[in-house]
Amino acid sequence: MMRLWFIALLLSSSWLASAQIEQYLSNYSIIDENNLPLISWTTSSGFTCEDIKIEHGVDSNDLKPVYTYPGICGAENKEERYTYLFRDIVYNKPNYFRIDLGTYGVSPILKITLTSLDGLQPKIYPNPTDANGTLVFSNDDREEATVQMYTAEGRQVGRKVVTRGKQVSLDQFNLPRAGVYFYTVQLNGVLTRGKFIFL
Repeated sequence: MMRLWFIALLLSSSWLASAQIEQYLSNYSIIDENNLPLISWTTSSGFTCEDIKIEHGVDSNDLKPVYTYPGICGAENKEERYTYLFRDIVYNKPNYFRIDLGTYGVSPILKITLTSLDGLQPKIYPNPTDANGTLVFSNDDREEATVQMYTAEGRQVGRKVVTRGKQVSLDQFNLPRAGVYFYTVQLNGVLTRGKFIFL
């Protein structure tokens, strides 16, 4: 019986917190603004002075404050709109945001994923190169990456290489002859391309 009462208390507390946030935060959204997340929110009329913290993380269970609006007082008779452009985005993976309204509670978590074609930074060294060359790219989290090679005409050649590393030796692809080749690196749903000369 005590356990059921405790669960009921938790559920009612959660519902009250959600209702309280909706009472003071009438709008909350994130959009892509020139490949950066623009966070917008609107405080309801009557929202009293309170610090507001923007929280961010690439793990929805580990959000940390990244900016504080000190003592936002809102307006007594009208809604007030605010924006914040976040510049430390982690490209090519989900970014999570939340607004902490202090004593008024926290907003729901919103997610945005922005793609940067330079985010994986694939490069072949040296270029021009031979079978001893190496394709390197960013993969700090050791996610599964798929690398493929194509002729200048767009025909796939050699073998497809799947790796969790940050580099691939060109001798793994068994390229048939000298010429201009294109490569693709697919990682976390992002596809990047590059070109090189094979000697």
